[in-house]
Amino acid sequence: MASTSSLPQQRRGFTLVELMAGLAIGLSVVVLALGLLTFQLQDAHRQLADLRLTHDLQTIAEVMSRDLARAGHRVPAGTAAVAGSADPAIALAESGDGLSIDYAATPASGIAPSRFGYRLRSGVIEMAFGAGHWQALSDATSMRVTRLEFTPDIRRIDLREFCSRPCDAGACPYQLQRQVRIRLQAVATDQAPTASGAAREALVEARVRNDAVVGGCPG
Repeated sequence: MASTSSLPQQRRGFTLVELMAGLAIGLSVVVLALGLLTFQLQDAHRQLADLRLTHDLQTIAEVMSRDLARAGHRVPAGTAAVAGSADPAIALAESGDGLSIDYAATPASGIAPSRFGYRLRSGVIEMAFGAGHWQALSDATSMRVTRLEFTPDIRRIDLREFCSRPCDAGACPYQLQRQVRIRLQAVATDQAPTASGAAREALVEARVRNDAVVGGCPG
């Protein structure tokens, strides 16, 4: 008779409790991984929205910079300064959040200068075409502009020494060399919920290419 110790022992499987415990641990790992993936996707969306906001602000500032660079194009030398300004082609609003620019929009001769401008109204940057025709430049559904600031840096050069006759003080011709700093700040609107809500800023230095000559020598 064979000994019972020589018979192969029966293999024991997992109990129901062990299977349930392993399943619970596996599901916990899956939930944690999905939560981490969701967080990473939301963070990527926020970063993308912030980058888009910064890019849009920079684009708007560059548009303003190009217009300012053309200020005074085909404005005749000796043209009187704009009311409330020492400049014949650029006038800043008293609040500092708007300005008007005069220049000829086309290089063709005989074309009179047109007036363009920018201003901040109710969180939207508006651009003027011609006499008082304003339209939105920024998108109100994606950003709310909180700051639009123009800071001029003007160098005034007296030209009285080039006059053959003496001129009265304050009536002598002068030349203007101008540079304007444009500062924009904005936050994403509620319609762009993936943004972080932090303010973004764009800063551009615009150099006016056409130096202005204001006034003239006595006849």
